[in-house]
Amino acid sequence: MKHIFVFIANDISRLKRKWLTLPLILISPVIFIGLIIWMLSSLLSFDEAAKMSVGLVNLDDSDETAVIVSALAGSAEAADGLEIIEVSESDAKLMIENDTLVSYIIFPGKFTEKMMKGESSELIVVGNPDMQLESYVISSVIDTVVRHIRNSQANILTINHYAREFGMTDEARQNLIFEEFVSQFIQVLSSDTLMDEHQKAQNISAGNMYFIVNGLFIIMTVWVYMLYIALMRDISSNLEDRMKVFGVTHLAQGLARVLSTGIIVTVASALFTYGVLTFGGIDLETENLLRLFILIALHIFITAMIMIIIDWLLPSFKISMVVQLAVLLMIILFAGSIIPRIYFPIYLDTFFDYMYSYQSLSWIEEIILNGRFTMEIDIMIATFGIAAVLLLVLSVLKERRFL
Repeated sequence: MKHIFVFIANDISRLKRKWLTLPLILISPVIFIGLIIWMLSSLLSFDEAAKMSVGLVNLDDSDETAVIVSALAGSAEAADGLEIIEVSESDAKLMIENDTLVSYIIFPGKFTEKMMKGESSELIVVGNPDMQLESYVISSVIDTVVRHIRNSQANILTINHYAREFGMTDEARQNLIFEEFVSQFIQVLSSDTLMDEHQKAQNISAGNMYFIVNGLFIIMTVWVYMLYIALMRDISSNLEDRMKVFGVTHLAQGLARVLSTGIIVTVASALFTYGVLTFGGIDLETENLLRLFILIALHIFITAMIMIIIDWLLPSFKISMVVQLAVLLMIILFAGSIIPRIYFPIYLDTFFDYMYSYQSLSWIEEIILNGRFTMEIDIMIATFGIAAVLLLVLSVLKERRFL
């Protein structure tokens, strides 16, 4: 611990001597990314949210399904930002080609009959290939609807069972079941929670604040790389040899570098984020500010450890610097900060699910943009543990001159 504190003090002393370089390290990414955000905010307007038109195609001949489709099409809106119209299948295909329809939903044959019997009957969603983001949101909403319908089936079948036992006539029983089914179906589609469940897929609609949050994330990640390079650039091989003579281990050097980089960048990022939120008029509760600090700190310390690991694995400083930059770009890219996750191929979903930077950014967005009072850090904790173990193993190998 004595060696670690000595190295931390040495790093701070070196940064004091670079009092002209350090502000440049912190300010240059802010200026560059700030210009990009300004250009994006000028090109994109979020003043008025455009409604997404969704078509309903009824292939079921039953009167019950016709009533459901008519009720949905006649409602003002099924969820915020959705406009529902009843169309034929041929008209729906034509409207998709003309980009006047985001997607259309097909009610298959015998839809109501199967639902009444408790059998599986899926709604078919046909999306517009030129409007992938909107089609995905609609598909997510319908998935939610189907889950609610399956849950309500148990209630409907229970009503049917007891109606039979009470001696209700078949006509009265069918009317009761149908009314219950339509009531729950309309209630689900008109619920405000539909879009809330998938709000994360539409965070981009938050406007300029969406770009600002993603810009903040990129800035703090780049700060880790730039500060680490600044601290490592002027360490000569002769200095490393002298440290070995005094019994300084690679682990002590690595931990000191992680702590120096992590603490400085975390404090700078936390203060900068708080300033941006205050300037943007976003007032977060103290517990949410603490959650943001934890997410930021974990992301920064994990990234700092990854920089150390790459540096230890590669003997050349220039090669390690290039590899570190490439890995940093991957961390930023697969966080979804440059390109939203939805635009990546589906087979990369698993990779996103286990990416610590994606979990960090997604929950930072949820807290700032959607006011969430919770967070998940299981992937980040697991990644932190794996990086710490790798750091320990590599330090032992370097001490024994295997690396």
